[in-house]
Amino acid sequence: MIKFEVLAIKTEIDDLHTIFLLKKNVRANIIKTILGYLPMAASDILKEWKVAITTVGQGYESTES
Repeated sequence: MIKFEVLAIKTEIDDLHTIFLLKKNVRANIIKTILGYLPMAASDILKEWKVAITTVGQGYESTES
């Protein structure tokens, strides 16, 4: 997530484009889980997406171990 954010800052893309790229490049099962939560699915706030991806991703990692 940190590397992705650094690349987004360096390329100076806007938050909506960054969210689009996150949806396309994060593991599909994480995005499907996030989109299952209706308020989050409509969010266009990058910070909310980063927190959700990190949180859901950590949940998947703990269940896989």
